[in-house]
Amino acid sequence: MDYHNLYIIDTSAILSGRINLTENNYIYPESVISEIKSGNLKTIINSIEYLKIEIPENMYINEVINFAKKTGDYYVLSKTDIDVIALALQLNATIISDDYAIQNVARLMNLKYYGAGIETIKKEIKWKYRCTGCHKIYKNYIEICPVCGHKTKRYIKK
Repeated sequence: MDYHNLYIIDTSAILSGRINLTENNYIYPESVISEIKSGNLKTIINSIEYLKIEIPENMYINEVINFAKKTGDYYVLSKTDIDVIALALQLNATIISDDYAIQNVARLMNLKYYGAGIETIKKEIKWKYRCTGCHKIYKNYIEICPVCGHKTKRYIKK
């Protein structure tokens, strides 16, 4: 990794145990730190004297939401996931995350990303939705199948 660049750290990267939490060029969205609620990791984070913690501006959050709707990832991204991408956009930083939905949106937005513990996606993921009851397939997000009333499940379009 290039240590002159900034890196936005996602919760999945922290949980991988493969990053040095004290790197000077790591920035943590406030919501990422808030997700670490207990245990040894919380104790470690609390013991670090200086962590760069930021909150993304609303205009960047809104831009990420628009892109996430285009990829179909919006409905699986948490507020924290959106914060990670928005902060990378705002600070022109690289994302470190093992979350494929984050990577997929980042890819569409031409943001750099790395996996912490897993291999990164190589191409844009396109999603379809299949009803768990009647197996009808939808190309756009729909939570409940209007045909039979069952929930849909997301899968990668081949």
